[in-house]
Amino acid sequence: MSREVGNRLLSDDAVVSTVGDGVYQLDADGDFLSANDAMVEMSGYDRDELLGSPFSLLIDDEDTARLDAEIEALLSKGDDEIRTVVVSIHIADRESIPCELRFSVVRSEDGSVAETTGIVGVARDVSKNAELKAQHAELERLRRINAVIRSIDRAVVRAETADEIEQSVCDQLADAEPYLFALIVRFDPQFEELTPQTWAGEHEEYVEYLRETNVDVSEGPGAKAVKTGNIQAIQDIEGGEYDWSEPASKCGFESLAAVPLAHEETVYGVLAVYSDRPYAFDEPECELLSELAELVGYALFAVKTQQALVGERVIELEFRLADEEYVITALSAKEKCTVQLEDAVLHPDDSLLLYVSVQDCDPKRVVEFCREFDDVSHLRVLSTREDECSLEIRYGEPMVLRSLSHHGGVVKSAVAKEGVARVKIDLPETGDVRQIVDLLGEVFDTTELVSRRTVERPVETRAEFRDTLDEGLTDRQRTVLVAAYRSGYFDWPRESTGEELAESLDIAPPTLHKHLRLAEKKLLSTIFDADNRG
Repeated sequence: MSREVGNRLLSDDAVVSTVGDGVYQLDADGDFLSANDAMVEMSGYDRDELLGSPFSLLIDDEDTARLDAEIEALLSKGDDEIRTVVVSIHIADRESIPCELRFSVVRSEDGSVAETTGIVGVARDVSKNAELKAQHAELERLRRINAVIRSIDRAVVRAETADEIEQSVCDQLADAEPYLFALIVRFDPQFEELTPQTWAGEHEEYVEYLRETNVDVSEGPGAKAVKTGNIQAIQDIEGGEYDWSEPASKCGFESLAAVPLAHEETVYGVLAVYSDRPYAFDEPECELLSELAELVGYALFAVKTQQALVGERVIELEFRLADEEYVITALSAKEKCTVQLEDAVLHPDDSLLLYVSVQDCDPKRVVEFCREFDDVSHLRVLSTREDECSLEIRYGEPMVLRSLSHHGGVVKSAVAKEGVARVKIDLPETGDVRQIVDLLGEVFDTTELVSRRTVERPVETRAEFRDTLDEGLTDRQRTVLVAAYRSGYFDWPRESTGEELAESLDIAPPTLHKHLRLAEKKLLSTIFDADNRG
């Protein structure tokens, strides 16, 4: 079945045969002569509205011009070629969709292309194809970034210093598309100064600009990243109002992400990653960069801690600290006594267990003062003499010990008299003294760096450690300790009981436990008390 309306029409069966795609025929003026159901549905118009209307009803002026040019090219060649063009079909009262138009010229009855009666074509909705391509491109981009992060993981594990970690991160990010530049900076506590530490990529002149220019960084993305602990993205640098926006744009930087390098509450710096395209840092990419920053923050913490423990040379710092709200200095001021910090360990609830010894004061007055002191949630008297006592204090404020350890600092001694504590801190030779000074200055009312010197720290071999231990043990204590270890007395569950061990050594169980307890104490003293080491 077919219809004739001054133009030769395709059969209805032919129109309907291409199910799923829109099929249409236009007359010589470009008006709709026929359209299948799919084409009508795609247009968003009723069939009566569509038929007789120009095809330009569905496309904008630019696409209309492109389509006319393709038709003219067909006519000029005079053959049966099928042309393809992608346009945006504007659906009635709705958004547009991308469509691929495939069309050819309808000849006159005598077959002459010169006598064209119109156009016949197929319109295919390619929006789903475009979405799939976009999804694939997005997945490929995230896969590439994830591969970069994994390679940084491996490099960070191999690094032995903080400088190696930071340089590796910058090098690999700057080499990864679409990034141009990577930079790690640090801020002073007041966020008045920004100091570039490590960088890689094109346009190093940008670093010189940051160094030489008095840039207001207090409200920039880096400072906000430190203050909030979250990544900050600037998607359009050129449109920003920061002092550094214009210099950054001149370097080709279109967008950036600033992410804090931190472990727990300690921030080691800010990693800034720059891209040569705007809106480069969407949510999935920011999540990956945040994951990377967490890894780097922990790696910096680990390497600084390791350097503090095993470095052959250390920076020895001595401070004078005063603060009425700090339990050790407050106690020494109020009771005119000497308070020495013997050790401190982190409690599971994030408070500190302080082990202190107090001299030149009635123990009862010491206990009374500590029980009433703010942030002391637990107090246990370990030993007392006439004017001396040893205490275990759970202190709610973790003070600066945790932050010090994150920067590689180790408190070697702390003694308070008359409200002033003299504290000695060992820092790795590569440590940042200014960070430690700033850290203590934020916590204590009065902070004074009294001395700074680099000292050699003797390295004790395993054999030397055993010799030190053997010197402190009696023959019987060493025998009991070795026998207990080798027989599985310290395993869980135990492979030998105290009674079995005593029987093997042919001594009474109480005697065994006495020698064993003394040997354990000497062993732990050799590990924890510096005065007992060489």
